[in-house]
Amino acid sequence: MTAPRTSGRLIVVNGTSSAGKSSLCAALQHLLDEPYWLLGYDRAWMMGPWRYGPVQANERDGVWYDLDPENPTVAVGIGVGPVGQRSVSGLHHMVASLLEQGHNVIVDALFMEAAWFEHAMRLWRPYRPLLVALKPPLEVSERWEAERDATKAGRPTGLARLAYDAVHAHGSFDVELDPSLGTPEDAARQVIERSRGRLGPAQLEAAGETR
Repeated sequence: MTAPRTSGRLIVVNGTSSAGKSSLCAALQHLLDEPYWLLGYDRAWMMGPWRYGPVQANERDGVWYDLDPENPTVAVGIGVGPVGQRSVSGLHHMVASLLEQGHNVIVDALFMEAAWFEHAMRLWRPYRPLLVALKPPLEVSERWEAERDATKAGRPTGLARLAYDAVHAHGSFDVELDPSLGTPEDAARQVIERSRGRLGPAQLEAAGETR
């Protein structure tokens, strides 16, 4: 197998549940000139057995949320057990591997824990990621949450509020966007403009820079 000439580029989109990350990531994939692979925390967790998902038999080992005993349509707690934690670590390594092989990647991230952000940055920093914080007002996220098909199908509300502050408590980001101020395409164009000229490690070496 021939090694890639250059490493891939990386865009990381971080925000709470129902912040508009999926819409922005889809718009980026559509508008970017080069192909970008989309990975994310939710996608990693959904690849596992369903019994490790919320309100299932082994939820405390996987991904879980607690429901309000007086109103079981509202989540009041959220957490990730050992199986879910390993999925997060595995995703970080998967992203780095794809980048090393020359693939461009977008990550739909949910940095609820400082350790997740730190681990991701240790692996991804050599690829000079563009870090995007997606932060609509909380009331907007809650409105979008209520309008989601998954919520109408029975998913509890409250998840946007639970992660809202935590996901933005770790590290600094290159771009902060309020997606409620325009369309996903508007936000994507701002991200693309900020991403121009960013170089991966192979391009840096070609330009005579050191890591």
